[in-house]
Order: sequence, then structure tokens, then C-alpha cells
Amino acid sequence: MKNLNSYTADTCVFLDDIINAKRYSKKDPDYKARLNPLIPNVKVCYGEYLRAHNSNNHLSLISYDYKDQNKSDLLKLYSPQNSKLIDFKNSRTTVYDNRVKKTCQYCTINSANTLDHIIPKEEYSEFAVNPLNLLPACSECNGYKGEYWKDGDSRLFLNLYTDILPDEQYLFVDFIFDVDVIETNFNLDNRNGIDINLFNLISSHFSRMHLLGRFSIKSADIISELTNLIISSKSKLGEEDVREVILNKIQKDKDIFGNNYYKSILEESLVNSVDYMKKFFP
Repeated sequence: MKNLNSYTADTCVFLDDIINAKRYSKKDPDYKARLNPLIPNVKVCYGEYLRAHNSNNHLSLISYDYKDQNKSDLLKLYSPQNSKLIDFKNSRTTVYDNRVKKTCQYCTINSANTLDHIIPKEEYSEFAVNPLNLLPACSECNGYKGEYWKDGDSRLFLNLYTDILPDEQYLFVDFIFDVDVIETNFNLDNRNGIDINLFNLISSHFSRMHLLGRFSIKSADIISELTNLIISSKSKLGEEDVREVILNKIQKDKDIFGNNYYKSILEESLVNSVDYMKKFFP
């Protein structure tokens, strides 16, 4: 999991581009005529969102509460097939070496094949296409999140634009070795002194996204890949050289996916495990 770069251009211009991209429809020829009177106020709302974004205080936002046809018309602006939104999603998932890495950073498991509305569009239809409110995510995470985003005065999920993730490790994994089977138990721990409010938000995000269980389900394939790599390398390299090669690879993965990337945590814990490595280097 790693922070993504938020949109820095004019969000009101982005809105204008989305509107201009809407084609005339014989089924609804009056759509833009109905939409145009709404836009000046929506742009005022965009200013409020920008202030909330800059202060990481989205709880301060109050829905304009558009109703009926007005709400429907604003929601209609959002279409996953819109080329502007597709380009936006690709630009947010471009990593440091200008490659598009389409992994969902909510989970770092699946492909980011959707855009999540950080604040739900059903409640805040004025932000249906605000680029600061759109974050690339997989459909599984999007489904778990749904329309929920807060509980009273507490947010339930990380905003990977504005909640700066700590470098300190908070994700850990324990093992149970049983002959050729390795059982994994991922867990969160604040042993490294992360700000308690941020750690609680991380814990809520992990719980509601079911991440610890999802990581364990993926573990068998990762362990098999690592085991095959060690077996294929040990005929030419000693134990310390194998470990160094793997740890270098793990660091490169962390550069892309963050220091608490579940795959890296799993691999690093295994190569530093005496019980695991003695299977290959008795």
C-alpha cells in the first residue's frame, strides 16, 4: 500500500472537460440544458472540497443535497468508459519510472479496474467527477467500501491522497510450519509507535477491506514462488547470497508498493526465518 499523487490541475477545468465530452443524445436532448444552471454552484462546492482536501478534513464537508432530476443529472456525468476518466485513472497509477502499475493500492492484490469515490457520490452528487474524490481501486475493495465512509466523526477508510502512510512497519506475519505446509497469520501491530489516530484508521481500513484474510489466501502462491526461486538458485549461490538477492528484490517491490506491502512482508519474514531457510540450507 502506497500513497498516490493527487490531481494538481484545476478541478473546475476537469469538470468542464467531462461536460464537453458528453455527446448529444436523442433520448435526452435537454440534458446539457438542465445541467448548465447547476455548474456554477457545483464549482463553488469544488472549492470547498479543495479546502477539505488540503487540510485532510473531509468530515467538514456538508452535502449540498441535490435531489431528484438535479441529482440524477450530476450522477450521469460519471461514466467509467469516459476517456477523460480513463486517462485520469492511468495517470494516478503511473509509478516512479513512468510505468503504469495498475495494482489497487487499497489492497495491493487486484488490478485497479474501477474508480472509487472517496466520498460517496450518492450522498455528494456534486463530487461525482471531482478528480480529488476519485481514486483507482479494484472492484472488490470498491464493493467492500460501498457507500460507507464514516462513522459519526470518524472516517472508516484511508484516503491514499491525504493520509500519509508511515514508513514504520505495522503489518506483520506469523508462521506455523507443518511438514511441507506453511500457515500464515497476518496481523497489525503498533510496536513502532505510529500516531495512534493514524494507526486506528489503518486498522479500520484493513478490517473493513478484509485485508488480513485476503493476504493469507494469497500466501500459498507467494510461498511457492519464493521456494522455487531458492531451489533454482542454491546450486550456484550460498545461503547468504540467496538471501541478499531476495532482499534486494524485496526492497525494489517496497519502492513501488510501500514498506508494508504484504508480499514483501511475507517474503522478508520467510528468508529471515531459520525454520524456513534450513529446509534448503540444512
